[in-house]
Amino acid sequence: MKELEKLIPKKCAGVSPMLVKDLVQQMIDEDGLICVEKCGNINVYWCFKNQIIQKVYDSCERLKGQIEAKEKETVQLKENLRSTCNGDRKELFKSKDGKTQLSRQEQLKLNREIEESIKNLQSEYNRLSQTRWDKKKIDEKKKALDQSLRKLEVITDNIDIIIDYFRAKYGVESKSIRQELEIPEDFPQIET
Repeated sequence: MKELEKLIPKKCAGVSPMLVKDLVQQMIDEDGLICVEKCGNINVYWCFKNQIIQKVYDSCERLKGQIEAKEKETVQLKENLRSTCNGDRKELFKSKDGKTQLSRQEQLKLNREIEESIKNLQSEYNRLSQTRWDKKKIDEKKKALDQSLRKLEVITDNIDIIIDYFRAKYGVESKSIRQELEIPEDFPQIET
C-alpha cells in the first residue's frame, strides 16, 4: 500500500488510496492486465506491453473462432433451408374419404377457408357469450340499473327543488318554468 502511495503523483493527492487499491485489485483479478508477486513483505506489481498485446491477440483469436463457427453454422442452416425448399414435396393429397385427390394449392386454400370460418365462429361465439344471461349477469345488470335509478331520482328531486326555489324567490309559476325549460309536468313513476 505504501508503494502505491509513492507511485501516486502529487496531482492525485486528493484521490483516496483505497480507490487506487480497488482499481489495481480489479485490474489484477478481472482483467489480468497487472501481475503481482509477493517478495518478502512487499508486493511487486508489474505489467509488460507484450502481455497486454498477447491478451488482446488471444481475445481477437477467440472471437475470430466464434465468428467462423457461427458463419459455418449459418451456411449449414442456409443449406438445410434450401434443400428443404427444393426438396420433394407432395403435390397431391388424398381427401378424408380417400377417394379424391387434392392439390397442394387446393389444400392451402381449404386451410385458409377453414381458418376464416374459425375466426368468424369465434367472433360470433364471443358476441353471443356477452349477451347470454345467467344469474350473475342478471344480478350485475340489476345492480347497475338500481344505481342509475337512484341517480335519476336524485336528479328529478333536484329539478323539483330548483323549480320550487325559483317559484318562491321570483314568484314565477312552476308551470311556466317547466314550459320554458321543456320539463314535463310530472315525471313518470318508475316501478322498482
